[in-house]
Amino acid sequence: MSKQKLSKGYSERLSVGFTPEQMRRIEEILRVRARSGEMQHRTDVIRDAVNLYLSHQDDIPGTRAAITRKLEGRIEAVEDQLQRQNQLLERIAGFLGKRRANG
Repeated sequence: MSKQKLSKGYSERLSVGFTPEQMRRIEEILRVRARSGEMQHRTDVIRDAVNLYLSHQDDIPGTRAAITRKLEGRIEAVEDQLQRQNQLLERIAGFLGKRRANG
């Protein structure tokens, strides 16, 4: 690995095997991007794919998916609480309306 790549933070190496179909698809991505003026190497496409995969794993703390899941849970709890408070306010308003009508 070149010193330039190491300086960009890529200090770990991994050897991965691909099927011919996977390689064909990677090469097609590179051709499409090259036609649009975006020159990349296979490793860039593979890193992008790994990063995309990892960012969608909701069981890994700190990923977008995990943060989204946590926020959705909090939003649901707030919505439930607002609904209970709204019901309570409606009952109070009904009670006060009856009291005013009777008194």
